[in-house]
Amino acid sequence: MIFTTPKLIRFQHCDPAGIVFYPQYFHLLHEVQEDFLAHIGCPEHQLIGQGFGLPIVDLKTRFAGMCRHGERVEISLSLSRVGQASLGMHYEIAGPPDPSGKTARIRLIADAVVVFMRLESGKAVPIPDALRLVLLPYFQPDGTTPVAGAPAA
Repeated sequence: MIFTTPKLIRFQHCDPAGIVFYPQYFHLLHEVQEDFLAHIGCPEHQLIGQGFGLPIVDLKTRFAGMCRHGERVEISLSLSRVGQASLGMHYEIAGPPDPSGKTARIRLIADAVVVFMRLESGKAVPIPDALRLVLLPYFQPDGTTPVAGAPAA
């Protein structure tokens, strides 16, 4: 499965030219991670309250197009890896379809590794079985998320 959520590109995300300022993409990606965790019944604030976290330890991003103020985009998240204590998260931000075909639908592709850790010690710990069970349906073994309008590789 793929988790997808709509997002509105707001003024706060943009530079003076009305284009998303690149660090704001990382805020959007984290929002999607929070939305995903809530969707699977494991809200991030509850994990933190129990003394656990999922910090990013690696992030690779490819900027494929611009997002502009007022656009409604779709952000998808799938899992490219489910390890003992880490997850590979694959994100894609897709803009609205462009009837002219001049603007790429996919605006950003990112791959992150997050580690399940105990906050007190800062050490990675195994992902609990109950959490692993609800994560596995989102595992995409090829590490790609099929999104309509994605450019061919």
